[in-house]
Amino acid sequence: MKGVFNFLRNVGRNLRAWGLLILTTTGFLSPTFLFAQMKWICATDSAGWSERYAHASVVFDNKIWVLGGISSDNRNNVWYSTDGVNWVQATDSAEWSGRFCHTVVAYDNKLWVLGGCDDSGNFKNDVWYSTNGVNWTCATEAAGWSARLHHTSVAFNNKIWVLGGNDSLYGPRNDVWYSTDGVNWIQATNSAAWTTRGSHTSVVFDDKIWVIGGSYFIGPLIEPNNDVWYSTDGINWIQATNSAGWTPRALHTSVVFDNKIWVLGGIDVEGRRNDVWYSSDGVNWTQATDSAEWVNREGHASVVFDNRIWVLGGEYLYGELNDVWYSWGLGIEEDNTPNAQSLTLRVSPVLFITNVKITYNLPKSLIVRLSIYDSSGKEVKALFNGKQVAGFHKLQWDGKDNAGKELPTGAYFLKLKTNGSATVKKLVKLE
Repeated sequence: MKGVFNFLRNVGRNLRAWGLLILTTTGFLSPTFLFAQMKWICATDSAGWSERYAHASVVFDNKIWVLGGISSDNRNNVWYSTDGVNWVQATDSAEWSGRFCHTVVAYDNKLWVLGGCDDSGNFKNDVWYSTNGVNWTCATEAAGWSARLHHTSVAFNNKIWVLGGNDSLYGPRNDVWYSTDGVNWIQATNSAAWTTRGSHTSVVFDDKIWVIGGSYFIGPLIEPNNDVWYSTDGINWIQATNSAGWTPRALHTSVVFDNKIWVLGGIDVEGRRNDVWYSSDGVNWTQATDSAEWVNREGHASVVFDNRIWVLGGEYLYGELNDVWYSWGLGIEEDNTPNAQSLTLRVSPVLFITNVKITYNLPKSLIVRLSIYDSSGKEVKALFNGKQVAGFHKLQWDGKDNAGKELPTGAYFLKLKTNGSATVKKLVKLE
């Protein structure tokens, strides 16, 4: 059965902002500025959990969780991590049967596992929940929606939602269901405006549910989509685009980060992908990178945790993976001293209106000065000045100067200076 699933990767304002980004810098800093593609860092190339794909991941209780999937060991084990590097096994054998292509959501201060396919090839429509990932309670053995896999689930409007997927009798579906307790399920629609599909993704963004890509299966053939749909109620659906910038695909992942929807990897008609795309409206899509540092893959998992996007496991050409990668999103890399590369500095978003998230890593304990300069070289905001210990640090800038006044639109520079080293990032404040 595993072989079957292997088949399963406003404009004017932004244009003006990009124009500002390519302005040459003034002589006070005089570094060489380069716009960088999205960068990915490997947290670990071998997590505590075994290599796997078609697993599920979610953020719950300030931890990243990995549950089930196709792997060499028990497919109902549960793992968690507070940093993506060190993993703890909550349980080696949860009360729900081993499974893959299921979904997981965090809802009502609980972890929820919904449906999937068990080790015997039986499609499931059971629902389980846990407050700690160790002890699990069955909400229902047979939910109102038919047994299925490759569906999606989200928590939205104080409800759990199940959307589409492939069931054992009728193949791909485009029905939508919701529940306030995981026990009693109501059908929002038996036939949504988007075509029947599985291996799609769903996210909650801009107070809407979104359905992104996926495929229709006819025997062993894959008919992938790159359409994007949204709804405020799960009943009435509007097509944002019939053809997004990324290729039609399935078994990709999607997350919401930095006020954008992101699509990562998956499989299209040419094979597995490791490209990354984003959109602020679901209509217009921009490629963050055509080749991320992580290998081409499908059936992986992605979450947003600790102000970063994470990619976990999946399947590549030669088998399953248990690596973990993260990215701070879009940024600019500039070094103006030989030692600057020993510092890690990220800003998000580069194009901002009010708030900028700043993260940096120090290789050792150092005296740090972190400041914002305008295009004339004048320091307009001192963010930090003092000694800091080695490790990861983060803060936020609200776009105001030292007097607490809003700065005008235009280009600004974030400078991180330590003993003998400096790193600079360029930012653009929008209207």
